[in-house]
Amino acid sequence: MPLSTFRVAPISLCLLLLALSGCGQDLPTREAPKAVLWLEQNWSAEQRQWFHHADQGTESFLIPLEWFMALEQPGLHLFGAKPLLADTQYLAGIGFIPDAANADNPQGLPVGFAVGESAPERPDWTPVGLTCAACHTGQLTYQGTALRYDGGPAMIAPDKLMNRLLRSMVETAYNPRQFNRFAARVLGAEPAAPAAAALKREFSTHLMQLIAFTFQSISSGQQQAILADIDAGRPSNALKSLAESVRDTLQQAEGFGRTDALNRIGNQVFALDINRPGNFVAPAAPVSFPAIWSSSWFFWVQYDGSIVQPMVRNAGEALGVGARLTLDAESADNFASSVRVDTLYRIEQQLAGAPAYSNRAFSGLRAPAWPESVLGAIDHTLAAAGASLYEQRCASCHLPAPNTAEFWNAEYWPRVTEIDHLLDLPLIPLNVIGTDPAQAEVLTKRQIDASGLGIDTLVWAGARCEPLQVQDGAQVSFAFALGAVVQEVVRHWYERHGISDEDEQHRLNGSLINCLQAPGAYKARPLDGIWATAPYLHNGSVPDLYALLSPVAERPRRFYTGNLEFDPARVGYRSGKAAGLFAFDTAKPGNANRGHEFSNQPGPGVIGPALSTDERRALVEYLKTL
Repeated sequence: MPLSTFRVAPISLCLLLLALSGCGQDLPTREAPKAVLWLEQNWSAEQRQWFHHADQGTESFLIPLEWFMALEQPGLHLFGAKPLLADTQYLAGIGFIPDAANADNPQGLPVGFAVGESAPERPDWTPVGLTCAACHTGQLTYQGTALRYDGGPAMIAPDKLMNRLLRSMVETAYNPRQFNRFAARVLGAEPAAPAAAALKREFSTHLMQLIAFTFQSISSGQQQAILADIDAGRPSNALKSLAESVRDTLQQAEGFGRTDALNRIGNQVFALDINRPGNFVAPAAPVSFPAIWSSSWFFWVQYDGSIVQPMVRNAGEALGVGARLTLDAESADNFASSVRVDTLYRIEQQLAGAPAYSNRAFSGLRAPAWPESVLGAIDHTLAAAGASLYEQRCASCHLPAPNTAEFWNAEYWPRVTEIDHLLDLPLIPLNVIGTDPAQAEVLTKRQIDASGLGIDTLVWAGARCEPLQVQDGAQVSFAFALGAVVQEVVRHWYERHGISDEDEQHRLNGSLINCLQAPGAYKARPLDGIWATAPYLHNGSVPDLYALLSPVAERPRRFYTGNLEFDPARVGYRSGKAAGLFAFDTAKPGNANRGHEFSNQPGPGVIGPALSTDERRALVEYLKTL
């Protein structure tokens, strides 16, 4: 949207704050743990620390580091300055793992925050954004001990962070004393009037950008109607309607530990980056942040088995969380971006380790083992009974357990690259698995207006990876348009950095072509580390393993996420009601908890006969051993 025409007058400010206050619920109480234990996963402390703050080129907050560190927490505070937004314990309430200041993290930001290098054209602007580790570093607590592990699903709520950032900026912009405190932190104790005025103008511009980012779907017609009402000094029904819809949108459709990754990437690239509101869709297909240990050795990745090449997968993720992008056929620098392809390659190599199939072992980042010293000893007699049940009920889809010799049978590793064999995981059609279809249908149904973007790109498509030329058009498959744009972004980076050799590019791309598909299915992945990946199903609609093995009628229809305290018996986070948690309602679109069901009543999503209580307990105990 044309930001230069969007202004916030007092009436609109009141409605904006009203909309935002509706989604600013209290944060969960996070007591400082008595002990912190990082689980052993075959990474050194240096590798872990680098991963936690590796710069992928993202600018997730649309403001520089200097501003982020100077903003105050939103809300009422009776006396003087409020605590800072960047306070470690405050961000911990949103789910971000605290981290100490060190060489990789001089500001002492939480795990998953990365500080970039200032560009020559913006020397006084230090980029800051979220990186891979923000969404893929797990944590849980048990009786005062915090367990943390790399590559696991994070229990963060990105919407809560962006909401609080926007509220803080609105309050800073319209409270003179608060702005003066902000300016003193950014410019020095007593900034000169011209410098403070220039900062105020720049701050207002970026506030409008953040409003556009948060509201996302403000049309030009809505803008004109709102501005006409404001200029005439009358209440704006259009703005009131917009504020109400924004309030509904910001009521966290996703909650802790989830995001509608595909739709949000699409909104960022094809709506916000190119100012094309018609390409926006409301997030409605949320997924849990997946575990990424061992995934470097899968042929098809993502929940819906839609992408092959690791570089395209990772660069797409960086674009989705705020890397800058030029996307315009008329631009001489079309497809230029701030994505750090070199960092993405290094992350992938650190995750992957040595060739897995050749060594019959995962040697990069490994799944964490159940920590018996904290969570209690495994009942190996019960687990042995569960092992037999796993072979009967689970292995046909999830393959033999990864800690068995059978897992490395060549029949499961048929895809061969210059590097090694890759695991070709089963893709289970929607009508068989029966789980919520929303995420799998994003790529099969979403179309976007890609006219004038300069796309004329050869990709490979479908299960057989056949050539497909993707081009501009008024109605183009989102799946293939996104894959083509990200491929062009990577190609542009190679050209800009003098990497012209095609063999070298192919190596950096993981020795895989950019093959894409929209199969209308979900991938059945190996279950190594499954105990550390709650909640379950792709959309996080089942709180624990015991509930997952139960009939749908026995699964909770409503539970709460955001509590970090673990239940070792049921294997999942405790999900009772408490202040600041997200109420997960399985009746809402994208949240269905059906499918993947063991039941004696045949129907869609029933994958086997019902399990008795004892059988469920035995399977849960066995899954702790993986």
